[in-house]
Amino acid sequence: MASFKKQLNNWFALRSWRPYFLIFVIGFLLYGQTLFFDFTYFDDNELILNKIAVLKDFKNVGEIFSNDVFFSINKFYYRPLLNLSFMFDAQLGGELPFFYHLSNIFFHLLAAMLVFCLLKKISQKTKLSFFFSLVFLVHPVLTQAVAWVAGRNDSLLTIFVLAAFIFFLNFSADHKLRQYLAYLFCFLLALFTKETAIFLPILLIFYFLFIDKKSLDRSEKCLLILGSAVGAVIWFLARSLALGQGSINYLTAILGVLKNLPALFFNVGKIILPINLSVLPILEDSSLVCGIIVSLLLFIAWFFSKKKRLNYSLFGLIWFLLFLFPSFIRLNDLPDFLEHRLYLPIIGFFIILMEIDWIKNLDFTKKKIKIMAVIILLIFSVLTLRHSKNFYNRLTFWHSAAESSVHSPLAQRNLGAMYYLDGRLDLAIEYYNKALALNPEEAMVHNNLGLIYLEQKLYKQAEEEFKKELSFYPNYDKALFNLGSVYYQTGRQKEGRELWQRALEVNPYYYEAYAALLNSQNRLR
Repeated sequence: MASFKKQLNNWFALRSWRPYFLIFVIGFLLYGQTLFFDFTYFDDNELILNKIAVLKDFKNVGEIFSNDVFFSINKFYYRPLLNLSFMFDAQLGGELPFFYHLSNIFFHLLAAMLVFCLLKKISQKTKLSFFFSLVFLVHPVLTQAVAWVAGRNDSLLTIFVLAAFIFFLNFSADHKLRQYLAYLFCFLLALFTKETAIFLPILLIFYFLFIDKKSLDRSEKCLLILGSAVGAVIWFLARSLALGQGSINYLTAILGVLKNLPALFFNVGKIILPINLSVLPILEDSSLVCGIIVSLLLFIAWFFSKKKRLNYSLFGLIWFLLFLFPSFIRLNDLPDFLEHRLYLPIIGFFIILMEIDWIKNLDFTKKKIKIMAVIILLIFSVLTLRHSKNFYNRLTFWHSAAESSVHSPLAQRNLGAMYYLDGRLDLAIEYYNKALALNPEEAMVHNNLGLIYLEQKLYKQAEEEFKKELSFYPNYDKALFNLGSVYYQTGRQKEGRELWQRALEVNPYYYEAYAALLNSQNRLR
């Protein structure tokens, strides 16, 4: 028995490939159920289903690098590697969600392995680093990045940022050119995945200032800065060629960050006590009390830690804030603190936690500590299993959103849309009206009500709803098309064709409008 126990302990010793194997097994067991989940119709339908013809043909790679992520007219987000990852999945299964979810799981497992590598390099504590990599692996607040197909944007970003940072640390240690080039390559991949990666070189500067001033000489530091600048210029030029110059109102961005600062507290609260999770959190339906109390207690624990390294704590704080604050910038009406956006920032939070004495001094050879660690991981795993079920399909997702964020007109509107797609028109109208009660100008609601009336051949009511939509959003292509359809079906063919033409002027990729115009011309012949 003693011999077997010794062999078991040796097997679980964190050497060689074993920690990575454990991460793989635990992560796959936890998230395996998501392989059988459907799409949620929260961005994933736009990213995949609506452009599946593009994704299924590798000849369209050029289109991916010359368009924004949604192939939309209002171009802003340039994320070609995200679309490229969807293209690879589309080769395997087309519209089947299985392969998209499988990729999401693998990306999460790889990210957790890289978290282990990075924390081990920074802390020199293998067991503590492994524990935090498992916390990252099973943490409920990160569920959205795995169970929601579109959440891979943050797991991919994290993979490339962590790989780049690890290669940077290797370059600082051995000064080899291949490590430097690997850093630049991963930095470039991160930039083409998500714009937030632009802050990575700033993080390196803080690493120089706070932690390691001497490993690299001045010429090597200049080389890193120059290489990062060249990478940023390459990305900026590619983005400008694809999307045009575009501009950000910096005052609006700063005001957006300040307005959303309270979200910082409930994000901290969710990291330590992952309760009241939401697929679509908004400030009105989120409590700050837990986050404020947790933040205060953590600060007290950190302040009275005698062995804390102030420089590492500051570096962790900068990591956390630097990668979190961009998500507070409001560019549209969507919530800016979706939980998957904690995926990369949470690593900085772990670096801070690892400087608190009672955490830093955990002795994982003691039975009590092992039991405590297992209990924490089991609780987190159960919460993750429960929360992941909210991403099962479009109806469960939006029902969860409407239930947890009752003051979100977006959640009420889209739950109505899901009922409409399922043919449950009474429920669709009920939730559309709930959305309008919260926001009388909520985008798409009047258009969607018009579609119901159009389907029921109530043309007058449909026309009124489409006109209301266009009074708020005169360039909404679908409302223009739908109003044109009302006109066409009620004998006003000329006016209908004119509106279809306007819809095409707004959105040249609106193929339904092309088809309607062609059909109407054929009938005239």
